[in-house]
Amino acid sequence: MNFFFHIDKGNRSSATAAAVGSILLWCTSGVCFTSGARLLGPMVYLTLMTGTGVITVVLLQFFRRRPLENLLRLPFRVIVIGFWGVAFYTVILAFAFGTAPEQAIGQVNLLNYLWPVWIVLLSSLLIREKIRLLPMAAGVLLGFSGIVTARGWSDLLRMPEAPVPLALALLGGFLWACYSVLLRRWRIPEEQGGTAFHFTLCAIMAAAVAVFRGEWQNLPPVGAEALFWVLFGGIGPVGLAYHWWEIGVKRGNVPLISTLAYFIPIGSTLLISLLFRESMGPGLIPGSVLIAAGAWLAGRSVSS
Repeated sequence: MNFFFHIDKGNRSSATAAAVGSILLWCTSGVCFTSGARLLGPMVYLTLMTGTGVITVVLLQFFRRRPLENLLRLPFRVIVIGFWGVAFYTVILAFAFGTAPEQAIGQVNLLNYLWPVWIVLLSSLLIREKIRLLPMAAGVLLGFSGIVTARGWSDLLRMPEAPVPLALALLGGFLWACYSVLLRRWRIPEEQGGTAFHFTLCAIMAAAVAVFRGEWQNLPPVGAEALFWVLFGGIGPVGLAYHWWEIGVKRGNVPLISTLAYFIPIGSTLLISLLFRESMGPGLIPGSVLIAAGAWLAGRSVSS
């Protein structure tokens, strides 16, 4: 239990382990958003899921014996980037998963998980890391070729049946990468990462969108399955994962974390394919492998 509530921010190994835990939990995010949306509606589910996540973060802060007011005492720039990189990002991603046709869920997932590629590109610009251009360019091209493979060459020039969820997923991955890179550049302490604050904003926005969409008025009874996805999604991918990720990217072994993060597209795609069979197109798994390989290659372009 001690690992859940206390991670020594000066211990690089424990910070790295925290990030690995977040990666494993994030492999389930697409399944959570999709399953919850089908049971409760995308925005109602997100409201309940992020509300549970906020409670989890508050409990983490309490058991670590940190002042609860630190969750709200944030630098202005963290408030701004967190609004876009956490709150708005999560709303549009949940909407994308919840409104995409089942056969497009895998593509939504892969577009979102281009964020490791975005992180490498943004790190070269914002953190001023030395990079080797050829491996980075090759990795980026390989990553985007994974999207083309997942989409299918025959359908590449044809307008998708539901373009909005795909566009939102692509935008979301970019916003999350910006948030991660800027946190590291500014060396923001994990207690000022703003997870609870920004997910509170996320829950409020999701609740408002749910009202506009009529989801609250048509809410079905909340059964055991829906309750499971609310609790699992809130405690895991929201509550623990974001908290652990912020610790990892600021204090851990970032090259190792980045390398492992590249395999999220494969793990999450496998889970989606198992639970949502119609999403399993012939190019989906090969596309996820190409994205992971491209992100890894781009990550290798950063000079030691």
